[in-house]
Amino acid sequence: MKCTKCGEDIKAGNLYCSKCGAEVQIVSAYNVMEEEFFLDIQNQEMGSRSKRSMADTVTVPMKKNFYISILIAIVGFFVLLVSAFLVRIHLRSMQPDVPQEHYTQLIQALSESDEDMAKTYLDLGISEQPEELSGQFWAAWLYGRQGNREKQIETLQHILTIDDENVYACRQLIRVYVEADDFEGLYEFYNACAGSKLAALFEDYLVESPVIGMSSEPAHAGDELTITAADGLNVYYTMDGSSPVTNGTLYYAPIRLESGNYTVRAAACNEEGYYSEIVSRELTVEKQYQLGMPQVTPHSGEYPTPQTIYVNVPEGCSAYYTWNGSNPTTASRKYNGGISMPEGNNVLSVILVDEYGNVSSVQRVNYIYMPQ
Repeated sequence: MKCTKCGEDIKAGNLYCSKCGAEVQIVSAYNVMEEEFFLDIQNQEMGSRSKRSMADTVTVPMKKNFYISILIAIVGFFVLLVSAFLVRIHLRSMQPDVPQEHYTQLIQALSESDEDMAKTYLDLGISEQPEELSGQFWAAWLYGRQGNREKQIETLQHILTIDDENVYACRQLIRVYVEADDFEGLYEFYNACAGSKLAALFEDYLVESPVIGMSSEPAHAGDELTITAADGLNVYYTMDGSSPVTNGTLYYAPIRLESGNYTVRAAACNEEGYYSEIVSRELTVEKQYQLGMPQVTPHSGEYPTPQTIYVNVPEGCSAYYTWNGSNPTTASRKYNGGISMPEGNNVLSVILVDEYGNVSSVQRVNYIYMPQ
């Protein structure tokens, strides 16, 4: 049987042309073999009749015919010997080995819509020649027909372990991933094929990935998340680590963030519905207070009697203070409640620090306390 695309001989039971990768229509291999066999026999018979016809019309003198007859007999003997040898080889080549016979029976069963019997012949063929690609391809085809995508992928991957540059297996595996919208599996497969001649088969399915960006670093509540992609591509994203292909929200404007932890995942999609490789980013968005100067009571002034000083500390913040006029830090004394006003002329310096390390401006209060 020959490939209709490139003319290459195709082995009985094969699903594809080993030269150009073209698919073979599911027909009875037995009928094809039978047809080729009888055409060959017919050609041989016509050749024999032609020779006999020519011999009948030749007349030569008897004396010369004696020597010519001897020569013809010798040549004829060798011709018959060689012909018999060639015919034997041809007939032997026309008979499939036992596994190929199973695949021929498999095709016949499929043509009769008997998938159970087809599976029986397939199992027999694979058990006798587990590395025979014909059986593996038929197994992948049957798994696909039955909707067993996991086994179909597993079988096609097994074929590529036997022949790591099998174009047909690669094309079929790409098709399985794309039809199932499993673009994560597709790009994992593509990365495994990078650097081989099979990588070129992915060109029609690859989409440029988007870029996740932040308006500032580190991220604080109120900051915006941006996702950019090439012109003509839509972007889908999730913030909880789930797949943007199946659960994504269409991105159309910068995303204003609230405090919390996020796993951002995004993918670009072209007009054909093919998705890019998924990109992801872990984000911790901190709370951000607009920390004003600490509120301290009482206010600056002269006090004839002892006073207790209080600092208004917002939730999530701590206060630190000094009495020597220096700027307080987190290493300074921490405010834990009312502060007794010391005697004399003193300056209290106070700062607020939130849980994310944001620091307020310094509040300075001058107290003059002179006991009577």
